[in-house]
Amino acid sequence: MRAMLNIQGRGLRHAALALFLFLLLGGLPGTAALAAMPDRGMAVDAFNSVTKPPASRQSNSTFGSAFGTSPGSAQTGPVEPKQPKAPVVPGATNSKGVLRSEPLPLRQSAPKAQPEQGSSRKTAAHAAQAGQARPQVLTLTHGDAERRALVTLPKAAQAKKGQAAPKVPVIIFLHGAGGSAAQAMRQTNLAGRAAAAGFLAVFPEGLGPPGADNGGQTWNAWNCCGYARDNRVDDVGFLSALIARLRADFGADPGRTHLAGFSNGAMLASRFVLERPGVAASLASVAGYLPCDAPAPSDSLPVLLIHGARDQVARFAPTKAYPATGRFCEDSPARAQAEFWVRSLELVPKAQVLDGGKSPARMEEYAPQRKGARGLVRFVIVKDGGHAWPGGPRERYRYCDLPTSGVDATGLLLEFAKRAGAPAQEKAKPEPAPAKKKRPTR
Repeated sequence: MRAMLNIQGRGLRHAALALFLFLLLGGLPGTAALAAMPDRGMAVDAFNSVTKPPASRQSNSTFGSAFGTSPGSAQTGPVEPKQPKAPVVPGATNSKGVLRSEPLPLRQSAPKAQPEQGSSRKTAAHAAQAGQARPQVLTLTHGDAERRALVTLPKAAQAKKGQAAPKVPVIIFLHGAGGSAAQAMRQTNLAGRAAAAGFLAVFPEGLGPPGADNGGQTWNAWNCCGYARDNRVDDVGFLSALIARLRADFGADPGRTHLAGFSNGAMLASRFVLERPGVAASLASVAGYLPCDAPAPSDSLPVLLIHGARDQVARFAPTKAYPATGRFCEDSPARAQAEFWVRSLELVPKAQVLDGGKSPARMEEYAPQRKGARGLVRFVIVKDGGHAWPGGPRERYRYCDLPTSGVDATGLLLEFAKRAGAPAQEKAKPEPAPAKKKRPTR
């Protein structure tokens, strides 16, 4: 009898311990929480599809990317708590909080993007004139798939009598992994501000598995990310077709087509300018990075890089989760990206640093070695920024950290695009020589 009671007691203790572990694991974030969901198989598969390459779903490795940029990567994305201490960097603003070379303030309120509407071009133009961002849906077929983008028209340009309407500058913005066109509009507040500044703002949408709208779309940017990478989606070709359509239907200026993106979208923007030289007037990469074997550019262009110093996806330094490997591009992908462009564009290797005392960011600018060259790199480091859009709404998007409020990435992007696409100034005609004064006759 006593033996039976001992056995029953041990059984109860084991059951209690199992229940405790089940509740504990079920409350943990990340993959453990996904495993506790009713549809845990689907959730974990979808999560792994974006965060890890096909050959390394169950392994750990060093090049820490939430998107599996090297064999064996198993990072589960950036997590806000317990982030590593940011590197100490001086500021980039003056005493009034303004970047020295930028007229736009770092802290700037922006109109909220309006809900998506499939309105006509004329209606969208009137909405843009009224200060609202009411996009229309543009669809095209590429690679046997229907692709789409949200387009917000700028304020209508006034054409002179007897002349065709002027070409308009365009900013094409690519969302991050797991995002969407509408989410990118909300994350950046770019649509309304771009329209007010005279830009045609375009937000293409990536592809994802069936039923993954607004949650599983990715871009095929070399070895990243998820569905688009695994299925070798021709996203570079899609962007080429989209640009041709924008020129034909919306009057997009071929000389002022600017490419920008966040995270996975920044990677595709970088891939496009490297594989389609001469198409983009500038590149803006926010929280992006490049693979170690990225091809060198065959064309010069201005490049804007904005990066959070606390970003754990594209890091400035090794972390406990991703210890040093000895390869600079794997251990410090954020800095390696900047050095790639500086070296490839043959810029002056020493940066001009714009400091302003206690400020939220530091800006490094690398100028061309030859006078009149087109290449330029501007590297803005957000001290307390994680893997997020600096200055965006205090909302946490998939695979992202909460954004900081001290730097206005959208304002920096718009000002950079304005300067990069500004037409060359006409040479001033020499002033005529003053007429010789006649001597008075006596």
